[in-house]
Amino acid sequence: MSLGLYAASPFVTLWTIASSVSNRDMTALGQTINWSSLDASLKEQVLDGLHLGPAADAVEELPEFGSSFATNVVSNAVDLTVNQRNLGHVVDEAMASAPGANDNREVLSALTHAVVRFTSANLFEAQVALPGHENETPLRVQLRIEGWRWKLTRVDFPVPASHPVMEASITQRHA
Repeated sequence: MSLGLYAASPFVTLWTIASSVSNRDMTALGQTINWSSLDASLKEQVLDGLHLGPAADAVEELPEFGSSFATNVVSNAVDLTVNQRNLGHVVDEAMASAPGANDNREVLSALTHAVVRFTSANLFEAQVALPGHENETPLRVQLRIEGWRWKLTRVDFPVPASHPVMEASITQRHA
C-alpha cells in the first residue's frame, strides 16, 4: 500500500498544479514550486536560447563582457518577472502562447499522450506535446521530493526542432 501511495503521489501533485492553473489559484500553485530550482532552470533555458557560447575558432584575448552582461541581465529579468507576486501574469502569458490551450478537447488529447516516469527514487518527470506545438520539443515538467512533498523544480518549455545548419568554406576540399 505504501508503494502505491508513493507511486500515485506525483500524479496528485501534477493534478494540483493543473487544477491551480485552471482555477487561477496562484497561492496553491506557488506552494507546489521550489522557487530557487525553478528560477535556475528558467535562467538556464533563456541563456541557452541566446547562444552565447564562444565560437569554435575564436581566440579569447579578453574576458567575454557581452556574455557576462547578458547573464546578469537575464538573471535579473527572471528574478523580477518569475516570482510569487507575478505568477498569475506569467501563467497567463504562457497559456496565451499555446494556441490550443483554451480548447479542453485538445488539452485532454495531449494529456492522454503524455509520457511520465520516475527518473530516480526522488525525481519524477512528465512530458507532453502541447496543442499547437506538436513540431517542437514537448513541455517537460520535473518534480522532486522535498520535505516529504513533491515540488515543481524544473519546467522545460517547447522549443522548435533544430534544423541542420549549413556552413560554407572558402578552402578547397581535397578528395
